[in-house]
Amino acid sequence: MTRSERSLPRWWLALLSSFVATVCLWAAAKLPWSDDWTLFAVMTTALGVVHALCALAALVGTPLRGKAWRVQSVGALVYLAYVTWNLVRTSTYVAELYGGLGKGVAISLGLVWLIVVGLTVPLAAWCFAMTGGLRPGRVAKGSAAVALVLAGWGIARSRDAAAAQPVVQPEVASQVQQLVEDHIPPMAKPPQGAPSLSTKKPAKCPKAPGASFTTVVATYLEADEAGRPAPTSRCFQGDGVAPFEQMADALLGASLGGRVKVDVITGAQPLQHVVPIVDSMLLRPGLDGVCEGSRCLMPWQMLALDAFNTNTPIPVIPDLRFGVSPVELRKALARPGATGLIPRAVEGLTRIETQSFVTDADGAVHGLRRMRTSGPALEPDAMESAVAGAEAYIHSAIGRDGRFEYKLDPFSGLVAYRGFALARQAGTTLVVCELSQNDARARAVARKALSMMQSTERRTGALGMLKYPKAKPAGHVRLGDTALAAIAFLSCRERVGTRYDETIDRMTKFLLSMQRDNGSFHPEYDYDAGAPIPGPDPLYAVGQAIFALVLLEEASARESGIFTDAHEVRAAVDRAMDYIAEDYWSGFVRDFFFMEENWNCLAARAALGHHRHEGYEQFCLDYVRYKTRLILGEDDDVDPDLVGGYGFGNVLLPHNTGSAGFGEAGSAALEIAAARGEDASDIEAALRRALRFLLHHQWDDVACFACEGPHPVVGGFSEHMGSPTIRIDYVQHAWAGLGHSGRVLGLL
Repeated sequence: MTRSERSLPRWWLALLSSFVATVCLWAAAKLPWSDDWTLFAVMTTALGVVHALCALAALVGTPLRGKAWRVQSVGALVYLAYVTWNLVRTSTYVAELYGGLGKGVAISLGLVWLIVVGLTVPLAAWCFAMTGGLRPGRVAKGSAAVALVLAGWGIARSRDAAAAQPVVQPEVASQVQQLVEDHIPPMAKPPQGAPSLSTKKPAKCPKAPGASFTTVVATYLEADEAGRPAPTSRCFQGDGVAPFEQMADALLGASLGGRVKVDVITGAQPLQHVVPIVDSMLLRPGLDGVCEGSRCLMPWQMLALDAFNTNTPIPVIPDLRFGVSPVELRKALARPGATGLIPRAVEGLTRIETQSFVTDADGAVHGLRRMRTSGPALEPDAMESAVAGAEAYIHSAIGRDGRFEYKLDPFSGLVAYRGFALARQAGTTLVVCELSQNDARARAVARKALSMMQSTERRTGALGMLKYPKAKPAGHVRLGDTALAAIAFLSCRERVGTRYDETIDRMTKFLLSMQRDNGSFHPEYDYDAGAPIPGPDPLYAVGQAIFALVLLEEASARESGIFTDAHEVRAAVDRAMDYIAEDYWSGFVRDFFFMEENWNCLAARAALGHHRHEGYEQFCLDYVRYKTRLILGEDDDVDPDLVGGYGFGNVLLPHNTGSAGFGEAGSAALEIAAARGEDASDIEAALRRALRFLLHHQWDDVACFACEGPHPVVGGFSEHMGSPTIRIDYVQHAWAGLGHSGRVLGLL
C-alpha cells in the first residue's frame, strides 16, 4: 500500500458506499427479475452487502477499511463484468430474433449499463488510486483470456438460440400459398347470424410440430354439440401435401361455409431463459405463436388474447405492460379442467412461426402478416377508402347519451366507456365537423356530442368551463378540457348553426381569463375560489387554448357583437403567439427535441387567413422537422411493417397514434410552408411514409375474419400491431391525419 490505513477517507467513503449499498439492496428486493433468488438477485445482494460492510468499516474507522474497500471494488468490477456480459448476450439474442437490434432497445440497454458503471467504476477507481492500484498476475491474465473466449462462445450460442428451426418440409416450403389456394374448396355462404372465426381455444395437434412433417392449422365454422355454428381450429399433420388434403376433406365434410383461416407452421424454437426482462419479449408481437407440447395458439389468436401486453415488468406501474407472461400463456394453452401449479419460466414453451392466409367473402385467398395484408399503395382510391372507413367507424360510435364509445375489443365486440375523457370527446367531435363527407349524419352526430359536452358546463358569472362528470363538485378545472371543447364548438358552427353560441361565448371568456400577462396560460382554475391556479404550462392545453382563440378571432371579426370583440381577442392571440415563439421553448434545448406541440401547428394553420405570425409559424416548422427524425424509414434497419411508424426500432412497436399525430402536424406544416413560399420536401417525404403506415394498419374486411359484435370494426385503428384494442382517440387522430394530409397532398 502506498498510504497508511489511517490516511484513507472515512466519511465520504461511508456515504458513497452506503448509497450504493442502498441501491443494490433495493434492486435485489424490488425489481421483478430478482424474484426467486435468481443469479441477478444473489449477485446484487452480495454487492450491496460488501458495500454496506465497507461503509460500516469506514464509519467505525477501523484500520481494515482499506482491505474492505478493495474487496468492495473488486466485487464491483466483477458485477460490472457480469452485467456487461448479460447485456451483450441479450443484445445479440434480441438482434437475431427481431432482425436488427433497434434503436429503442440499444438506447435502453446502454442506459442500464451506464447506470451500473456510475455505481461501480468511480468508487472502485478511487479505491485503487488510494490503495496502490491493480497488479494482475499470470493467473489473473490467463483467467481474463479464458473469460473472453467463453464470452465469444456464449455470444455465438445466443445468436443460434434465437433462430427458429424449420419445421416445414422443403418441398412444401417453396409453394405454401399455392397449396393453400389449391386445397380450400369453394365455400357456401355462412348460415344467417353465424359468428366470426374468433376463437381463443388452442388447436390440439396429434404431436408437437417437428421437422419430419408439415403442420397445418385451419379455423372454420363447424356445428357444435347443440348444432349451432361455432368457430373451431383443427390441426393436420403429415408428409408432403397430405396435411393440405386432410384440411380439404375436413372443410368439405364439416364446414358450414363462410371464411377459412389457415396457418402453416414453418419454424419452431423451444424457448430458453435469457434474462427475465428479455424472456417477456421472446415472442414477437403479431408474428409468433406458441405451443406447449401439441397444443398451439396461432399468432392471430395471441393478438385476440392481447397476449403481447400481459407482462408487467414493474409491478408498481401496473399500466406499463409489454411482452408476454409465461403464466398467462400456459393458462390459455391449458387443457379444460387442468389444475396444479403453473410454471413461471419460459422453458417448456415453443415459439412458432407461421405463414398465414385467410379467404375473403368471395373465397379469394389473401396472405396475412400480423393480421394485415401488404397494404394499399398511397393513392387516391386507398385514401378515399381509408377516410370513409374511419368516418363510418366514428359516426357509428356515438352513444345514446352523446358520448363516443371509448374502447372496443374487435374479437369480442365488447364496448367500454371506462377511461372516457372530455378531451377525447371534444377531439373526436372536432374531426367529425372538419372532415365528414356525410353532412346529414355529421350534423346529427355533432349535435349529440356537443350537447353532451354542454351538459358538463359549470358557470361562474360570465365564465363557463367544462368538468366531467357533472355529478361531482367542480373543484379544480383543467384548462385543456374547456380549450379543446371550445375548438370543437367553434369548428362545428357551420354544421350545427348558432344554437351553442352562448356556451361558446362563456367558454372563450374563460380561456381569456386564464391567460397570463406574458401570453401563457394558467393550467387550472379553482372553481370555489373563483380564480386561476398558478402553475407550469400544461402539456397540450396551451396550444389548444391558442387554437380556440384563433378560431374565436375569426368568428368575432366575421360576426361582430356575438362574442368577445375581435380586437381584444387578436391582442390575446398576439401575446400567446409571441410567448410560444420567443419564451416557451427557446434556447439550447430547441435544437434537440420538443414536447408534443401538434396543437400549436393546427392553430398556426388556422391563423393563416387572418393572423400570420412569423415566429409562431417557424416554431411549428422546427417542431415538425424534429418529428421527422422519429418517423422510421427504409434505411433504419427495421421490419418493413414498421416503416412510417413513429418510434425507435423493431422491438418496441410504434403506436398508430404517433404516425397519425405526425400526419396532423405534418399536413399543417406543409400548408404553412407553402404560404411562406418555403421548401418542405423533407416533411412531405416523412409524411408520405407515415400515411402508408396508417393505410397498412387500418382494420379492413380481409383482416376482420375474427371481428365480433354489432359495432363495425372496419375503418378502426388499434393501439399498435401487437395490441387489438380500438380506442376512439386512436381512430380520431388517424382520421384527422389521413384526411388533412390527403387534402394537402392532393390525394383527396
